[in-house]
Amino acid sequence: MGRGNGRGGAKKKGDMDNLKQELELDVHKVTVDEILNRFKTNLSNGLTTSQAEANLAQYGANELTPPPTTPEWVKFCQCLFSGFAMLLWLGAILCYIAYGIQASAYEEPPDDNLYLGVVLTLVVTVTGIFSYYQESKSAAIMESFKNLVPQFAKVIRNGKKIDIEAKNVT
Repeated sequence: MGRGNGRGGAKKKGDMDNLKQELELDVHKVTVDEILNRFKTNLSNGLTTSQAEANLAQYGANELTPPPTTPEWVKFCQCLFSGFAMLLWLGAILCYIAYGIQASAYEEPPDDNLYLGVVLTLVVTVTGIFSYYQESKSAAIMESFKNLVPQFAKVIRNGKKIDIEAKNVT
């Protein structure tokens, strides 16, 4: 986990340089004529279908790559072992330890610490399950919003205005 330049160091630097090149755009600064020359198009006819297909093959789809997702079991563990839940887990463990000490010292130890430990364990577990359920439902709702309305763009292809999916814009 160090910051050394191991075997992957050169690749990471190259990836960072490529990212910087992609981010250094000047299309917002140059004139319209310069843009048209750069992208080999004109305002009245737009791109030809073959130009658009070539650009799509060269540059890829016009869409963001989704961030890496967290596995569901990790999300569940995060709900079970969050900040306040850790205090309750600590309390349950201390109750079990106190019961163990009492069990070794007395023939018939009081069951108070054992009951309290079981109740704390159940409360934390049920709360964690409920929290995970709520979180997964809200994540599913947010995901469904993304697919609610497909995004389209008006483009000029071969001199005609048409609607295409935004991911196919080149």
